[in-house]
Amino acid sequence: MKSIIVLLFSLFLILPCNGQTDIVKSNSKIGITFSLPWINYYHYVDYYHNKTNKAFGFFGLGISAYYKNEYGKFSFNVSTTDDLASPVSTNSYSQKDSRTNIGCSYFELIFHRAIRDDINLVTGFNFTNYNFHFESKSDSILSYKKVDQTLGFSIGLEYRFNKYYSFAAMYRPAIASFETDAKYRHLINFELRIDLDLIKRKQMI
Repeated sequence: MKSIIVLLFSLFLILPCNGQTDIVKSNSKIGITFSLPWINYYHYVDYYHNKTNKAFGFFGLGISAYYKNEYGKFSFNVSTTDDLASPVSTNSYSQKDSRTNIGCSYFELIFHRAIRDDINLVTGFNFTNYNFHFESKSDSILSYKKVDQTLGFSIGLEYRFNKYYSFAAMYRPAIASFETDAKYRHLINFELRIDLDLIKRKQMI
């Protein structure tokens, strides 16, 4: 009996010591990001005037799934943007008989890598739809929509305020278009991002 008590007491002392010497080898997280690409700048094809055009606009929404570890953050992003005339208006229809509108929807795989304490370099690839709309109030003129599909790079800088909130400036030039028209297109936007960690994993050694 005395030997058993000594053995149990020894185990009681040893086990906590082993737990205290464990070292975290990696700390990974899986989560989602909500993004608001609120300010957008487009270089696109205006099919109404049959030329390339440029436009500023507001409004956008996006969601991403990410995996983050000590080396960086990988994320798959789905977003849509518009070119509303005002950042607080949901209707940019003027009093004219017709108007044009440009917006984008894109899917991208991107990698976030810290280059300073609070600044990340963001690089990746995207598949983008440039959605051109011509809208007419006249019954004699038909409204129509034209979608240009492109493949391109995603390049940007991200500033992190804390572990939840960040602000990013992104440049998405098209490098190939399914339209085979050799016309240059890009999307530049400034967006607020909110990270929510859903799963946290720690690997010990």
